[in-house]
Amino acid sequence: MEIKKYCDCPNYGCMYVHNRPVDTITDAKQLFLQKTTFKDKFEVVWKSSVAYIEESCDGLGKSVDHSESLRELGNKEYTTPKNEDYLRKSIEAYTKSIACAPAGSNELSLAYANRSAVLFKARLYQDCLLDIERALKSGYPDELKTKLFVRQSLCFKALDPSFNIESSGNAILWLPNSKKNNPNYNVKDEYSKMIKHLEKPRNVSLFSPEMKNKIIVGGSDAIELSKTNDNNQHVVATRDIKSGEFIYLSEPFAMVQSDKSRYISCWHCCRQTLAGIPCDECPNVVFCSPECKEKAWNEYHNLECLVLGQLLKSAKIYLEHLSTVKIFLKAINSAGGLIQLQKKIANIDSMKDEGLIFVNGTLDVNSIDNFHRLDYYKPTSTMCTFETTEVAVWIVTILCKKTNILGQKMTLKNLIKNKNKKIFILGELLLRYKMIVDHNVQTFAVTELGRSVEWSDVVMPFYKILKNSCDPNVDWAYLGSKVGYYAKKPIMQGELLLPSAAGPYYTKSKFDRHQILEYITDDPVPCKCTACTENLPTGQYLPSYQSMMLPTKIEQQLDCMMQTLQLWQDVIANGDTEELLTIKDTLNSMNDEFYKSITGPCREMSLWYYSIRILHSRLHMVHNNIMNMNKSTC
Repeated sequence: MEIKKYCDCPNYGCMYVHNRPVDTITDAKQLFLQKTTFKDKFEVVWKSSVAYIEESCDGLGKSVDHSESLRELGNKEYTTPKNEDYLRKSIEAYTKSIACAPAGSNELSLAYANRSAVLFKARLYQDCLLDIERALKSGYPDELKTKLFVRQSLCFKALDPSFNIESSGNAILWLPNSKKNNPNYNVKDEYSKMIKHLEKPRNVSLFSPEMKNKIIVGGSDAIELSKTNDNNQHVVATRDIKSGEFIYLSEPFAMVQSDKSRYISCWHCCRQTLAGIPCDECPNVVFCSPECKEKAWNEYHNLECLVLGQLLKSAKIYLEHLSTVKIFLKAINSAGGLIQLQKKIANIDSMKDEGLIFVNGTLDVNSIDNFHRLDYYKPTSTMCTFETTEVAVWIVTILCKKTNILGQKMTLKNLIKNKNKKIFILGELLLRYKMIVDHNVQTFAVTELGRSVEWSDVVMPFYKILKNSCDPNVDWAYLGSKVGYYAKKPIMQGELLLPSAAGPYYTKSKFDRHQILEYITDDPVPCKCTACTENLPTGQYLPSYQSMMLPTKIEQQLDCMMQTLQLWQDVIANGDTEELLTIKDTLNSMNDEFYKSITGPCREMSLWYYSIRILHSRLHMVHNNIMNMNKSTC
């Protein structure tokens, strides 16, 4: 008797398909390689996989019990501090409790109130006031309101020292209710005790440069769009640009943060928030403001909310998959439906000019239409794999089961039998979107315990009109809820703006850079910059300025600047927002001065670039800047 072999995940890489006969997958993979369109490739994988898709239960929904257990975890973190970041950990636990609490539940009000206490302790008084208001609107128990109003009055006092606490009568109004459970409670004693320890508000403000370009939305007056000899669109400097100057600043087209940061960052704009508000329907995300919450719902989360819990349950779903789903649903909402989106894409594909699209004389790179102008990995690319398409099949089944994207919700059983062509349209577009995201996504990572940790993925169509180079003169960074490009060294009028897709030459070898670039270009010589043509070594092998026979006065000036940079390393690595902003402009000015003296490759120059990048990274990581929130700094 012959034993029939079946496909199993560990052996064949099939993440969501189980008990499929080996001959089925072998034949399907051979047929897959013969197909040249997204539609045909998806159809092959669909027909070979959908009958073997494993039914999976939904992610956890909102639950009073789950919310309560997370609130108790927050209480434990707050009342038994074991390390310096106990306040951040308790805030995160309370935020998860808020996200899991059903809308209008008593548990929601308790979680808001508990988080307000930690925000007060952290001297984040504005956020504390927001949580107090939210707790009261959510039906906070009458017998606990006095303490809440005492906290509210003290926030007003901290934010405005002239505020008269005695004029605030809300705490007194609810005192009888409090005394039912605590007869000895004395409001005046409570005020006196707490006001002695009242400290100045914590400063977590970020700078936000003003952009004044009349043509490029989000651009500065220092740039313009131009065409090179090969008729490609590129950005050039209209005047000299100093180090650190931002030349573009805008909310990106889309961004998604890692699971680690999902409850301390806004799901819509990725801005760090310690007072996040939840989606009313799902427990999976929080937002920094009612405005972001409404934008997200109207743009994509009305559909995403239905499927996100199930997607997040899989350990094999990565940020680029979540970005793909978010952008895809955003596009469907914008177009008005699946078929309308298909027609929109066909119209854009038919345009002869492959450049970004202007509307009324202005260029908004973040429009849906311009997203479809981005380069992407073609169906015949090695990036469009059988396994990637298999994930697309799994996502399509979830979308069809949970949303009305095909006109009505469908069971997996019905999907297997269904001959609806819309399924293949859905799969074709989703697979194309995945290839666009993979080609254009950029990752923001932080260094923790000596290793790089992925924090968020961002898609910025502005990158399409910048010319790539391994010797870049611009870099990108988060600024609050926006993403911007800044000059990492002086840029002369008329120069092209040059980011790096594979990393600057002083961090990676030419071989490693070109291996990365091979994925995004068919050119046998993927980069023709000076660093590549001269095969410059990485930073540690570059010559020091001290070996360049410079005039004594200049060498002394450079020595002094390097000593200052060395002194600032601790501030760059550990300083709070205020400290970082204090040295930012001087650091950039010194970089300009260094560059005037040393125009060629230099070991120390790479240290300046690296320090400026880390500073911008640290400015974004507001939660890191206040990790030691229990330390007083009046």
